[in-house]
Amino acid sequence: MSQISILYRLQQIDSQLDNARSSLQNVEKDLGNTTLVQLAQEEFIQAEAVYQKELKQVHEIENKVKAIRIKIEQSEASLYGGKIHNTKELQDLQNEIASLRRSITANEDRELEAMMVLEEAETSMKLHEKALIEAQGKQIERNAILSAERTKLAGQIERLEAERNATSQPILPADIELYDQLRKARKGVAVAKISSRACDACGTTLTPAIIQSSQSPGQMVRCPTCGRILYPG
Repeated sequence: MSQISILYRLQQIDSQLDNARSSLQNVEKDLGNTTLVQLAQEEFIQAEAVYQKELKQVHEIENKVKAIRIKIEQSEASLYGGKIHNTKELQDLQNEIASLRRSITANEDRELEAMMVLEEAETSMKLHEKALIEAQGKQIERNAILSAERTKLAGQIERLEAERNATSQPILPADIELYDQLRKARKGVAVAKISSRACDACGTTLTPAIIQSSQSPGQMVRCPTCGRILYPG
């Protein structure tokens, strides 16, 4: 096998390696991407905070109503206990009890409204919790697929690297040096196949003389436009 044929085969292997390594890099990046779960978690935390706030509000109103009821019981006990005989004091107690009952009514209305708001907050929290669980489940499924793909790509890269080492053994040091330079300068493609009398990499139409020279086993011909090594195929 000629040096050009070996270089072309090396180019094919390197192109496959480039693609596999790029794919592996993307897989690794995707594995570390937890944006959807983080977003769902943040929304759940916010919904939970709203629920806890509304729950606290309901408890505060409930405690206030309980305190007013105790106060009414105490006032009624004083009113009907027979220990107070002063007409004004008795009237004041009656007025206080009436005021406390009005306060209970107002607070019970507030409590009803607060409980309705609490119910909405609880529904929202549960919906966001469900969304979070679903996002976590999808993340687990996605990571399982990505992990399998990572294992597959790692195996492919290992196989290609072994094949590359074996393929590059017979290539002359000077040719490898030129090949590596061209790979760096020409976006990873150092060897271009001649297709339809043109350079397959840049599309330049080649003269018959260049095509004929490229077919000589001991001669390395390069594209006059992009400088890549030409492989006659």
